[in-house]
Amino acid sequence: MSIEKQPAKWVENLLRFGIRTYIESRSKIVIDRNDTIDLKPPYIILANHVNNWDPLFINAYVPETISFIAGDSLFRNTFLKKLLDYVGAIPKAKFRNDTSTIRSIIKAKKHDRVIGIFPEGNRNWDGKTEPLMTATAKLIKLLDIPVVIATIRGGYLSHPRWANKHRRGTISISYQKLWDQGDLKNKSTETIHYQLTEALGHNEMEWQATEKNLYQGKSLANYLERLLFICPHCEKIGHLYSEANRFRCRACQYEIEYTEIGEFEQVNYNLIHQTPLDWNQWQLNFLNSILLRRDSKEKLMIDDHVKLYVTDEHKPFKLVSSGNITWQNPANQVIFQADNGEDYQFKIEAMNGLNIHLHHQLDFTYENKFYRVEFYQPRTSAYKLLKVLQILSNAIRKEEVVS
Repeated sequence: MSIEKQPAKWVENLLRFGIRTYIESRSKIVIDRNDTIDLKPPYIILANHVNNWDPLFINAYVPETISFIAGDSLFRNTFLKKLLDYVGAIPKAKFRNDTSTIRSIIKAKKHDRVIGIFPEGNRNWDGKTEPLMTATAKLIKLLDIPVVIATIRGGYLSHPRWANKHRRGTISISYQKLWDQGDLKNKSTETIHYQLTEALGHNEMEWQATEKNLYQGKSLANYLERLLFICPHCEKIGHLYSEANRFRCRACQYEIEYTEIGEFEQVNYNLIHQTPLDWNQWQLNFLNSILLRRDSKEKLMIDDHVKLYVTDEHKPFKLVSSGNITWQNPANQVIFQADNGEDYQFKIEAMNGLNIHLHHQLDFTYENKFYRVEFYQPRTSAYKLLKVLQILSNAIRKEEVVS
């Protein structure tokens, strides 16, 4: 199959039934509203992105097979490529302009497909919608077809990005038609972007503060250090460790418990942050302050043992070597010190398309090649390196503008 030809209706119905049966056996699914029931394609669905299963959650309750925009790294896996091609998925390089993707989307419109996009470009880490890609506003104005906003609530708490295990609880989904054909003709892209940001904005912790749903499972705090890497009690980096439902700093012994409602409870010292979102917002501000103070840059160590992969075009990744990653100040370079003795240097300002695949693979492009840094040890944090590089990259760009 392809964009031009959808799966047969009986195949669609069979797949949809199987998907619904599976996800409803794992979670309590509540459909608050569904404006897609009588909506004829082509139209576009824009959704917040909180969970690996988001495409299945959304498509299970939409009458047509959705042609989702998917990261091109997924197409490098032979089996996944066949599956994605079958349902008419459209490959896109994350956080880069890609004219071939636009052409495929226009083709999908011409063939009366339902097009699915996650405008955040990646799953969020703490339950709060990330800034949307500005190109989405231009795209939906160009397409001039109905726009449906799909909001998933409870998807983050049922399986946070940092966690390995699913938690059984309530997932609420709504499908609201925001614009019809012709509604965007006289709107600027800035206005469209602002209104999309408002429509797709979701804070899981604010929602849960009212709902108080239980998300039950085993070892609820396990691998929380993938997200949270700075202790708010002693302000040391890289000493946090999770076990079962507890999260503890090995430097100062500050300890909390992660509960079934997704909040923290005090264990010893006074509770500093109520939720992972609160903690993460604090740690990112703290990280920004220490990275931009020259006298404190040397205190931040990135010393995880990782694997470096490389590819070009749409070929599978090839292992370069395992080794250690560090960064050099004031040269603003990331250095991969390979176990085979070679060094690979990457200027931070030239590392484009920085994003995390799954929870442990940092992807970027550099000099027309696609690289992947795999944090293969389960308790290391690819998120930490991503945020360090983003902060430094933004600082370099600001310095260039000033100069």
